[in-house]
Amino acid sequence: MKNRILAIILAMAMLTGAVSFAALAQPEEVKIQILATSDLHGWFVPWDFATDSSSTRGSLTYLATVIKQQREANANTILVDCGDTVQANYVEYFIDKPANPMITAMNHLGYDVWTFGNHEYNFPIGQRNVLVEQFNGETLSGNVFMKDTGEVYLPGSCVIERDGVKIGFVGFTTPLITKFEKGKPTLDEVDVKNPLDVVDGILASLEEQKVDAIVGLIHAGLNQENDVEGSGTIDIANKYPQFDVIISGHAHVAVESEIVNDVLLNEPYYYGRNLSVIDLVFEKDGDGFQLKDKKAALLPSGQEEDPELAALMKPFQEELSGFVNTPIGKLINADLQGVDEIAGISAANIGSVGILNLMSTAGIYYSGADCTLLNTDYENPGFPVGDISIKNIASSYSFTGGEITVYPVTGKQLTDILEWSAGYFNQMQEGDLTISYTPERRASKYSSNFIGGGISYTIDLTQPVGSRIKNLALIEKDADANPVFDGEGKLVTTPIGIEDTIKLGTNSYYVDQWLAPGGCLEGQTLTPTYSTFDELGDDGTVRNLTIAYIRDKLQGTVDGTLYTYVAWGIDSGVDKTSDAYTQAVELINSGAIALPVSENGRTNIASITVSDVENAQK
Repeated sequence: MKNRILAIILAMAMLTGAVSFAALAQPEEVKIQILATSDLHGWFVPWDFATDSSSTRGSLTYLATVIKQQREANANTILVDCGDTVQANYVEYFIDKPANPMITAMNHLGYDVWTFGNHEYNFPIGQRNVLVEQFNGETLSGNVFMKDTGEVYLPGSCVIERDGVKIGFVGFTTPLITKFEKGKPTLDEVDVKNPLDVVDGILASLEEQKVDAIVGLIHAGLNQENDVEGSGTIDIANKYPQFDVIISGHAHVAVESEIVNDVLLNEPYYYGRNLSVIDLVFEKDGDGFQLKDKKAALLPSGQEEDPELAALMKPFQEELSGFVNTPIGKLINADLQGVDEIAGISAANIGSVGILNLMSTAGIYYSGADCTLLNTDYENPGFPVGDISIKNIASSYSFTGGEITVYPVTGKQLTDILEWSAGYFNQMQEGDLTISYTPERRASKYSSNFIGGGISYTIDLTQPVGSRIKNLALIEKDADANPVFDGEGKLVTTPIGIEDTIKLGTNSYYVDQWLAPGGCLEGQTLTPTYSTFDELGDDGTVRNLTIAYIRDKLQGTVDGTLYTYVAWGIDSGVDKTSDAYTQAVELINSGAIALPVSENGRTNIASITVSDVENAQK
């Protein structure tokens, strides 16, 4: 009876004009969820193509299962990505193919918005434009402009409507792409501005469109990068409370929920390991809606592949596996991988490893440098005796685009760089038994432990930073850039004086960091004389230089004994013949003692001590 009376009252109200049909059609409360990913970096399936092996930590096929579940719970779903999508895990192999697995997967999943990351700008504008054309949703990058017209290269915003609610999305790419792409032609046609210089106009445009909420999809971490204002989303939130939510990327960290200036900040981690879920609750307010509540969560990807997407991705996976298994030669006589004496303390971090010696040799040969400084996030480079394929190189050096740029430096400058690099390690204290890493440096997105090639030296960890590099010398090399040994099998070296000029080969991006405020060469100037990228393009990367050296110079046969020499090492001051050290090694390797771990899961941030050993044996 009550329902009939209510129906009669509503009918009479509509007849008298008190209530409109449109008003009845609009719900009083609308719940919208935004699902977000970032820094997928080619993980369309749970497969590490650098090693051509399964990796169950994350992927789009895993996330597809979670996305489907979330959509079933709320049809008012918007799916977005914050960039660095089509680079790494060897997915750039598909950049000139008719179809790209990442774009294909995103279209299948119905992504609505995609903000370009810095790695989308690794590719020339023609290839980038094809990616935009292939993607079915909106592509944003509102702080990049065409040089010839001054028009924005990609839109800075778009509006997505769900159940009458209009969400304005704002997309920016880190302004540091100018640093990352320095010396490359990928930005020749565009100018990059700081997001803080263009956000006003974009927000004004969205306000004119009467959006009900504004969400930033910004490929930048929460904090400033390289001390550049506007390179972190906290800067943007502090200046522009008009944003209701900002979803970040780039930093490769998991940020579930932080509030800055009433702006909700979130970052969904990387490699498809998490899905961000932003829940927005709106109430009807006149002609629009008022945002009444907002919250964020991170959902793990799980390990259940969506069968439909997995089937769609299978041909891409098979093709890419075939590529990384392309044979390039054979390794004979000796492995080039490091052997960890202590589990969790990488041999590649604390002394010469054959594969990095080989990579340095290739870099020196093709660039004409006297020495190199390389780093890699792969702590256990795998390079056993046997057939060599592309994946062996990729699994030993983590950076797809790293090149060798040559800079003349003084002996003092080279020493200063190595001293800074040696700051990656904690100073050994009384009672310490194992080498460990400084928590601050270990927490970084990328390793900052640089490995010298073509030079010999010792890092003395009994000394403070600034006094650690000992016996720095240049290794004599033959015409093929291989080291020269004397009659006793020792490296032939020449001490490097502080005023000597050395041709250093390294990645230009890191040189910019060293020269920047707070860097180890702050205020100084280094002028590059050669770049393998300028000369060879994509063939000038460290990976591809090593492949070319094996194929062309070594004619496909690598004698491992030529690269297993010890050029540098660490003096920890520990007596490795002592019972305490022997016991520490046994206890760590057996799992009885665990290396200290930081809050974000980075290992070995403090030494195992004599006391630790004694306590473990009680």
